[in-house]
Amino acid sequence: MHERFEAASRYLAGAVALVAAGDYAGAISRCYYAAYQAMWAALGEPVTKHRWEHAGIIQTFVRGRWDDPSYPMTGPGLYEQLRLPLRRLYGLRLGVGYRIEPVTRETAEWALEVTQDLIATIRAKVR
Repeated sequence: MHERFEAASRYLAGAVALVAAGDYAGAISRCYYAAYQAMWAALGEPVTKHRWEHAGIIQTFVRGRWDDPSYPMTGPGLYEQLRLPLRRLYGLRLGVGYRIEPVTRETAEWALEVTQDLIATIRAKVR
């Protein structure tokens, strides 16, 4: 957990620097991977594979059983409010990384805010 959370923090710091330098696409990518590593740190190692699949990590994280193992497996997730922002962040990462889509400073700042909030949430829950 510690190693992945440190990676998430480094990636987030890199995203902040990339926004400051005007590389908004690079910042989106770093934000997504910061979020991915932070979620992995919270969830632990996947049971059936050597790494988390991107859609699966968001789904499992949002379910929230990493925080409350007794939380029901049906209905909205414990962290349902993060599902759409995390999916949007993943979509933005695909757009800038594969389709070379332009991204604005406002979008990059939104990505920073989502990622900072996610990391703060995990930090507060996982010690």
